[in-house]
Amino acid sequence: MQAKPKKWIAASAAAVLLAGVVSACGSSNEDSSSSSTTSSSEGAASNTSGKQVTLKVEVFDRGNAPAGAGPVTDNYWTQWIQKNFGDPNNIKLEFVPVPRNQEVDKLNVLMATGDAPDIVFTYDMNTIYNYIKDDGLADLTELVGNAPNLKKYLGDDVLSYGVFSGKQYTIPAKRTLQFTQSSYIRKDWLDKLGLSVPTTTQQFYDTMKAFKEKDPGQVGSKLIPYDFSALNGSNITSPFVLVNSFVNGMSEEDRYVYMSSNNTIPELLKPGYKDGVKFLNNMYQEGLINPDFALDKDGKQFESDVANGYVGAFTALAAHANLMAPGKVFDTLKQNIAGAEYVAMDPFTDTEGKTPKAIYDPIGAHIMIPKTSKHAAEAIKYLDWMAQSDVLFTLQNGIEGQHYTLENGFPKAITTDEAKKTFYNNSDIAIISNGKEFGSEDKNIEATGYQYPGYEELAKQTIRNALKDGYTMPRFDHPIDSEIKYGTTLKDKATEILVKSIIAKPDQFSTIYDTGIQEYLKIGGQAVQDERRAAYEAMKK
Repeated sequence: MQAKPKKWIAASAAAVLLAGVVSACGSSNEDSSSSSTTSSSEGAASNTSGKQVTLKVEVFDRGNAPAGAGPVTDNYWTQWIQKNFGDPNNIKLEFVPVPRNQEVDKLNVLMATGDAPDIVFTYDMNTIYNYIKDDGLADLTELVGNAPNLKKYLGDDVLSYGVFSGKQYTIPAKRTLQFTQSSYIRKDWLDKLGLSVPTTTQQFYDTMKAFKEKDPGQVGSKLIPYDFSALNGSNITSPFVLVNSFVNGMSEEDRYVYMSSNNTIPELLKPGYKDGVKFLNNMYQEGLINPDFALDKDGKQFESDVANGYVGAFTALAAHANLMAPGKVFDTLKQNIAGAEYVAMDPFTDTEGKTPKAIYDPIGAHIMIPKTSKHAAEAIKYLDWMAQSDVLFTLQNGIEGQHYTLENGFPKAITTDEAKKTFYNNSDIAIISNGKEFGSEDKNIEATGYQYPGYEELAKQTIRNALKDGYTMPRFDHPIDSEIKYGTTLKDKATEILVKSIIAKPDQFSTIYDTGIQEYLKIGGQAVQDERRAAYEAMKK
């Protein structure tokens, strides 16, 4: 580990990031639990040495602790965990804060210097690949095999994402819902024009033409028939739902070669993808999409345009809080325009009549135990305890009557200032689950809908649409070195190609797109494809 720090950090960053890393959690609070939560997990070895063990656990510090809540290292829930897990097992929990917006850099420093906590996690696959390549992670195969609660909750499918070269190097968190993009359309505009919600790509195009020509909202030059959202950090990913409907003839090998296993490399070389981008180029030329889509980097202009009633249809993340939460975009739209209403649509059909769209893998963050840790057994015991249904439910929802009440059979958060003091960062503590877990996909969708009063059905339908015909990216059983090396550069280049191609003059479209592809291949795209193809062939053998 310590012999290879240059692969993980720059020396100039280390001095800055090392300061103020570790902060211990306080003693348990007698008033911190009214739950009957199980205090130990069956199957995991207990600490019977008589000597207390200190288990260090990473926790995100988002800088959002309410007044009086205490720091992320010493608060209601760190004390609750100490009382319900630590004390019965003779383990002292010590929570190590890592700023969310610096998590990769900070983690790299901790790993490179040998100071990493016993439990760490990240969403960044390139970081994980580097740790595996440098032999920085503990092999958890045997320990996970003896953690029955963890195995039952995650299941073989989720756990398989943490297996590299036949060894369980990470424990992936379970993603309770895998949806990403969904599409929305103004129902009141459809009603004015006597139109139905489009169900095919051609119907969608015809509807956008009708919006442009007839302007049912009477917004004049501000009209945007179709827009992309940057709510997910990049508005250029939203129209992939439309573009992917043009993809065809993909073999299994094509999937492995052209589709990114960690979402860092857009899929420009899939057969038919260029046709989808050309479709967007045509819409741009006809004034059917936002002419300034490439300038909206944070989604604020998009939100303003939707709230002011300028947008006829758009693609964005399904069930997004910025749209549906009380006082947000859709509420503002209703205040601005009487009768304005968005409904869900799923019109982008391929040659088989399906509506393919990329969805998340069934995992969230990867939980890891550094090879330098002397407490791997205790770390797995902690995760196995957390995987018990009553423990996980309490960590995710709090104590009934104090943090939530039951409504429609699901917990509804109590939002008093007192409740917020003791319930604000629980999603960062319940690290084995990405999203709240209620036992099934249908229940998880139902629970998500109830988060948005007045938009429950819309939220649920956008999730169902986002999951329909969804596909995950193919996964290799070992890191793709060229993808680690070139991934960021290729992602930036692909975004440039897409933007330039969409706004290109029609007679220049093919030249701009094809030239961009050639440049993309030269700066690493070809190396990634070649290595993926070789890895696929090796896996098939």
